[in-house]
Amino acid sequence: MQENEIAWFPLQLERLCFSDVRVKGLFQFQMGEEGGSGELLPLNLDITSLELTDLPELNFIWKGPTGFLNLQKLQEVQVSGCPKLKTIFSITVVTSLPMLKELYINNCNELEQIFDLGDARQLQTLYSSQQLCFPTLYFISVKKCNKLKCLFYKLSASHFTTLKYLEIEECSQLHKAFGFEHEADDGGEEQTAKKGEQLLLQELRSITLKKLPNFVEIHHGFKLKENVDRHTVEECPKYSSSLYLHTGKIHMSIF
Repeated sequence: MQENEIAWFPLQLERLCFSDVRVKGLFQFQMGEEGGSGELLPLNLDITSLELTDLPELNFIWKGPTGFLNLQKLQEVQVSGCPKLKTIFSITVVTSLPMLKELYINNCNELEQIFDLGDARQLQTLYSSQQLCFPTLYFISVKKCNKLKCLFYKLSASHFTTLKYLEIEECSQLHKAFGFEHEADDGGEEQTAKKGEQLLLQELRSITLKKLPNFVEIHHGFKLKENVDRHTVEECPKYSSSLYLHTGKIHMSIF
């Protein structure tokens, strides 16, 4: 879909589902070569649910200038069986997801980043604004994504204030959920996370970690809080639960 075709798109569509089709991309926005001001007006999509299932050729969801794209009503994202997809969201979309509540990702073996944070300028703008990125996200499930090394790279756990359920299974290269490139000596965003570690993920109630051979930690300085009802760990040889125990009673299942 290019710029001159946007008017034909059903902007009030609430649920967008693609399943078992051979499509390479969903949204491709392109600046016109003639006429116009060279600027795109904000595009507001009223989608509340995005479901992508068994799309063997899909290699991008959004392509082109995405700063104008607004997904203020998106509540649920499900991506499953998309073996060629390397990223799901661009950095410019991160701050336009205030209603996102549930994120499911399954069986996307080429997925390298959930959010493509390669744009240094946009990333700096995000840090400078100190805007809360995911104020309503409470459920995250990621399974069978063997190229992911970190679920949310360069995004502090401080952005996930309402997260209650975290499920991660069968991601062979994953080493942590929230991380930065140089955590040990980084004095910027990660240092802020270190100082406020007791305030991070305060609403987390359930943690499931299964078949993660390289998984080390949830985030740097993570501590299990008393309000965590269930902490299930199976086949995670590098994850030592005892390092993260907070005083209190936590139901733990470790295999």
